[in-house]
Amino acid sequence: MGDVLTNGPVRPDRPRRRAPVVAGVVLLVVAGIAVVALDAGHGRRPAPPAAATPAAASAPAVTPAARTPAPAGTPCPAANPWATDQVAALVVDRLGYGGASTLERCDRTATDGPWTVVVRRADGSLGRHGAVVTFPVPAPVPARTVKVGTASGTAPGTAAAGTVVWPVGGAYARVRGDLAEADLVAIAARTTVAAGRPVVDPPNGYVVVSTGPYRPATIHEVRYGTTALGEQEALGAGLVYTGVAGGGGFEDRLYASHADDGGLVHGGLVHGAPTVVSTLLGGNATLAWEPAPGVVAYVGYSGAGPDHEAVAALARLAGRTRAITGAEWRATGPSTSDQINEPG
Repeated sequence: MGDVLTNGPVRPDRPRRRAPVVAGVVLLVVAGIAVVALDAGHGRRPAPPAAATPAAASAPAVTPAARTPAPAGTPCPAANPWATDQVAALVVDRLGYGGASTLERCDRTATDGPWTVVVRRADGSLGRHGAVVTFPVPAPVPARTVKVGTASGTAPGTAAAGTVVWPVGGAYARVRGDLAEADLVAIAARTTVAAGRPVVDPPNGYVVVSTGPYRPATIHEVRYGTTALGEQEALGAGLVYTGVAGGGGFEDRLYASHADDGGLVHGGLVHGAPTVVSTLLGGNATLAWEPAPGVVAYVGYSGAGPDHEAVAALARLAGRTRAITGAEWRATGPSTSDQINEPG
């Protein structure tokens, strides 16, 4: 996502490095961070579009033509077609949004870009035990070939670490996750395209969690100073921000990080949901979780370099957050930033 934060000073005795973040996560797991869950409504499966187009045997790499964006100043699109209006933004409890600033990052062409379907096992969570189907994507680079069985025959797929790309619906689709390759191929085989968007009939043992644009159409952020939150010692003299956004593209990037770096950094529980620590949402680091299907909530900061103290502080702040409704969010009078919300 296009980051509009400016990183603050890095304390000389705490240089940036990846390993301490992992150490911080181990600390969180030992501590068993957990608070009362939000009314997430997990397990609901959105109904797919009625008519599905069978997979094609071969296809060119094409993308749908983007419509002319709406003029700046017009209302932003909904944050996510499957999102609940009860989780429109996050505020830090007791402090609320007094003294804070609110920002709406608006991507007016997000729904004209690729779309995603998030598929998970019953024991899956954000970035774990699942996969994300994205359509359309660019043609794959030459790599190992796999066969993707479809209702109309067999399509030649291309496989790489945690990823399968294959032709379907007049273009290419990609499934990426932390599952075995055979499971990724099985999900690909049960993917069709309707009205230019992917539809997945999940294999046994898997469920569709959500579907939505790859890039979130709207991101709602609330920003605080670290001093106002009492976390300047751990996070430095900078900003803390909470955010809510559609999560398809973000989860896909989590799986890409898994393939690139050999593993994701998972934290403890926040509001009853497993968390993931990453740098995909801007700033120095963010701690993210899923308060509702297809919705990613996060707390991040821009200040001192990330280490175990910073990650622990993010977990404390996440435990202090509460959701506000769409009406409450609009009442804050957020400023609007028109941008492209690339997820990482």
